[in-house]
Amino acid sequence: MARQIVVATMIGVALLPGAPFGQAAESETGSVCIAPVFEKPDRMSAPGLFCESGRLSFRIDTQPVVAFPLISEQHGGTYRVGKSVKIDGLDTSTRHRVVVYCNGKPQQSFTFRFSDFKTKQLCLFFNDLYKTAQLWEAKRCPWCKCK
Repeated sequence: MARQIVVATMIGVALLPGAPFGQAAESETGSVCIAPVFEKPDRMSAPGLFCESGRLSFRIDTQPVVAFPLISEQHGGTYRVGKSVKIDGLDTSTRHRVVVYCNGKPQQSFTFRFSDFKTKQLCLFFNDLYKTAQLWEAKRCPWCKCK
């Protein structure tokens, strides 16, 4: 009868100084730039989604509700574009909820993860035709002017 020799191999775990056991690495953060909306939009929209621009606001997660910045028409057909609003410090490893309000009442909502996008800088804007909130990568949105 042949004798079998079993060799046990131990795998060592090295603890590195300065990295306490169980401590999570610091999370990356991302941002969402909010594009301004026209102060006087046309009334075309998907059913039930028209809202006067001055009554539009949004919230990301549990942050305070913020009014959408406005683009106002001036004399002579020129426009004064409001500054985009930047929401930064969003954890890139978790799911986020965006709620759009009309006159203080929830109108649209969706969730997103930064991992669904190639970059960590996103743009929230309103589609002019359907009046739906959309989230794209900021580099694809020249109307988002956050720095």
